[in-house]
Amino acid sequence: MIFYAPDCTIEHDTYTLSEVESKHCIKVLRNKTGSNIEMINGHGGQFMCEIIDDHHKRCEVKIINKKQHELHYSETHIAMAIPKSSDRLEWFMEKATEIGINRLSLINCEHSERRSFNQARLIKITISALKQSKRFHLPIIEEAIKFDDFIKKHPKGYIGHCNIDHKIKGKEMEQMRPFLIGPEGDFSNTEIQKAMDSGYISVELSKNRLRTETAALSAVYYLSDILV
Repeated sequence: MIFYAPDCTIEHDTYTLSEVESKHCIKVLRNKTGSNIEMINGHGGQFMCEIIDDHHKRCEVKIINKKQHELHYSETHIAMAIPKSSDRLEWFMEKATEIGINRLSLINCEHSERRSFNQARLIKITISALKQSKRFHLPIIEEAIKFDDFIKKHPKGYIGHCNIDHKIKGKEMEQMRPFLIGPEGDFSNTEIQKAMDSGYISVELSKNRLRTETAALSAVYYLSDILV
């Protein structure tokens, strides 16, 4: 089992787990003083440790071995409309973290049916997926942003939409750029045109019509397969 230690650094020789992680480590998994555990900090740090105080609220460990993992690839960035159901958003972020997403932007579009989300809970879901998948860098989850503001901030990228248009295949994407995914009612024609005028390229992810979170997960898969 891997434990999350967000403020642990390579300079640390000892570390005290948070109350939540301490409880899981000691009460749930029944680790004791002398047990060996692994920690990550979400910023590339990996730590092999020995428990020196098995207190269930403030478990203290001695760091035996440490390693800093650097990011050797470009960012997999998804910008998607907030799904109607929070469960769908959480499902997406769990699976996307396992596959390789690095950044998630939630965008408010003309056809959006939901315009806010629980950022703290989504980060919690992401941390759990990070530990489960043995990744070392926690994906960034940004606050919701308007479609137009996102385009100004990121003028080039890819976009998935349902209009009949010239589109490249997902496997034909060659650069790591943000990928725009619209709401269940799709982007408006105005939004699609704004993105295209700015420098976005239309991409076909599937012959079938996909839900927002399914389309976004497909985009993560294709982007994660680009070697840069």
